[in-house]
Amino acid sequence: CVSGTYSDAASSACTKCDGGTWSNASAAACVSCVAGKSSGSGASECSNCDAGKFSGGGAATCSSCAAGNYQSKSGQSSCKSCTQGRYSSSTGASSCQEAAPGYYCADVGMTTSYSCSSDEGGEYTSSNGASTCDKCVSSYYMNAGECVKKENGVDSSVGDTTLSTMWITQGFYRLSSTSTHVYECPYPANCVGQRYDDSYMNKSSLYMNRSSLVGDELCSKGSEGPLCTVCSPGYFMDTHHDGGAKCVECDTTKLPWSTWAMVALFVVAALAGLAAAVFKLQDARKRFRGFVRSNHDSLGRLSDTFTVAWVTMQTLVLVVQNHKDSGGEDAPNLYMDWLSNFDGIVTFEFLAIFPGTDCLYKGYIWSLMGKTLAAMAFTAICLALYYYKKRSGDKMAWRVLKKLVWVSKLLLPAISLTISRTFRCNVYDEDESTEIKVLLVDQSVDCDSSDYQLIFVYAIIMVVLFPVGVPLIWLIKLHALRERFEATGKVQGVTRETLKDATASDSDLAPHLNDKNDDHDRASSSKMVVDMEDPVLSDSPLQSLFRGIKPRYAAYYEVRLDATQVSSRHIRPHHIHASHAPTSTHARTAEPTAGPHRHAPPLTQVFDMTRRLALTCGTMVADSLAGFVLFSLSVAMLSLLAHTQLLPFDTHLMDNMNSVAHWQVLIALVVLLIRDASMFEDTEYEIVGLVLIATNLLMLCMLLIPVVPQLRAEINKVIDGGKTAMTKRRRQTMAQLSSIPGVHVSHLIKRH
Repeated sequence: CVSGTYSDAASSACTKCDGGTWSNASAAACVSCVAGKSSGSGASECSNCDAGKFSGGGAATCSSCAAGNYQSKSGQSSCKSCTQGRYSSSTGASSCQEAAPGYYCADVGMTTSYSCSSDEGGEYTSSNGASTCDKCVSSYYMNAGECVKKENGVDSSVGDTTLSTMWITQGFYRLSSTSTHVYECPYPANCVGQRYDDSYMNKSSLYMNRSSLVGDELCSKGSEGPLCTVCSPGYFMDTHHDGGAKCVECDTTKLPWSTWAMVALFVVAALAGLAAAVFKLQDARKRFRGFVRSNHDSLGRLSDTFTVAWVTMQTLVLVVQNHKDSGGEDAPNLYMDWLSNFDGIVTFEFLAIFPGTDCLYKGYIWSLMGKTLAAMAFTAICLALYYYKKRSGDKMAWRVLKKLVWVSKLLLPAISLTISRTFRCNVYDEDESTEIKVLLVDQSVDCDSSDYQLIFVYAIIMVVLFPVGVPLIWLIKLHALRERFEATGKVQGVTRETLKDATASDSDLAPHLNDKNDDHDRASSSKMVVDMEDPVLSDSPLQSLFRGIKPRYAAYYEVRLDATQVSSRHIRPHHIHASHAPTSTHARTAEPTAGPHRHAPPLTQVFDMTRRLALTCGTMVADSLAGFVLFSLSVAMLSLLAHTQLLPFDTHLMDNMNSVAHWQVLIALVVLLIRDASMFEDTEYEIVGLVLIATNLLMLCMLLIPVVPQLRAEINKVIDGGKTAMTKRRRQTMAQLSSIPGVHVSHLIKRH
């Protein structure tokens, strides 16, 4: 028999082998195919099963591998299941397909892959052949198996990033490779971010070969510390740098002209003071003092308006700074530029105005110690000078303390804010292993260090001395003068009927009785309280605290008239001055009467200082932006309401100036609140800033237009006083020359 056939013994014919068997020639029987092979009928040999198929022993045909399985080799007796990350969707597969990016195969023998976005979420993705969604899309990063949204400041142009491979962009900062927080730098020019070679066309290759930069590695040269806010030794913060505030090298040859101008001005002032001390310039000083005395009222008014302007800009600057420190948004750039014209001066940061002075002193401790010690030294010098002059018999010694009180009105909020900033620390990477706690105003100071504890104790003492102690001293001193205000103030409440008969004997009283409105009230100056014959009030250093306040807010009085005309009555000091009280037989000069009195010292300035301290350093108590906004708006609205209802000043000029001050602070807070609520885009916000400036200027004009003639009259009084003093001096000179023999005054005049 030929191969593929066989015959039994004694058989007369050959029989084909059945499928699954084979035979050689002259075979007496067929042999079964081994596993992995197959044969048809009459086969002379068994053939290997193709890849993707398998067979058992004696198989006539090979079976295809089921879906989810594969066989890559021929002649195999079984198939293999697709491993995790692979699948086969059809039978007879010789290999399994890898799950495509964005898909995964979690189990073995899978017939299809699953979508990451459908099963896990749109933020998840995967690489080829992934068994899990092990990657995140470009706007997310992988952390502990979860996709987390990348914070602002993380490069989102490349996916497949993890916590340790995130790249930080320019203007942002990250403490360490395990930090989950990314912070915006207050000085973007200092934070250069992750730097890479532009020659690389594929950023992803850099992620594979280079770890992310963190900490000081993200800072420009010369800057260091949290958020790159600390300038290294030999560098200073140049706020006038073209690219924004940045730490630059301390090089005297590169300092701007403004710094040298300040140095030159200081030298000139020092030389002028030295010359005045040497030569004494007694004649010039006498002329100046005479000029001041002759224009005392007008200069006082101008000084009051200047003080209101200073206080307003100081409050606005400090409120905007505190809002930023509390986590709020910046004010519009235009408005910030407007306020920057006053910053440094009104905040008592005189050296900070000029770039490069940080090379002379650096850090918050210098600022805290410098301001407080300078204020205490100035106070000590004034007190020493006062007692020296007093012992020398100088009757004008009290003026030294008067200047001290006036200066304290201007600078107390700025000094108090510097002190209160000691108590606010920033925590970075909170509840993480890399957590640090640094002083907000100077992030080189560790709030957990022993050095900070000493600063903290010092600041507590300064709080008692300045924001608490100074207003308390004012209050005590004013309270001690309460009876003096009663004795020398103005009185009101006397009816025309009561004093009708008195007008005949005292013509000075008539104008007061004929007033049909409150204009005279508002034009009459409570400065007359100071200028009265009372030696205590006229020489009181506290004049700046009660000058310009309506007498009705100084005290309450009673006036005693003749019993035949009217009985004693309780009246307020408003219309009639004590010196204008009737002096006829029907009445006598107003004087305090026996019985209970209501003593009320003028607390308007103390209240105003409390408002300023609340808006500046008081807001530092709030530990959140919401707390700051709530507290600030409450103080601003209540103080505006109180001022509008009381109008405590004795002239329209001062009342309107203070109204402008209250409104500007309130409007600024409202604008900042709108920004925090994200109601404006950047362009719209800048337009709001422009409108804010225009509104402030327009409001100032509208409120001051009615009093411009009065203000102009005050200025003209000062100018006329100066002209009068010059004319008087010229006449004295000519008189002295005329007394010299041989000198003809007419010739000198012609030559002149």
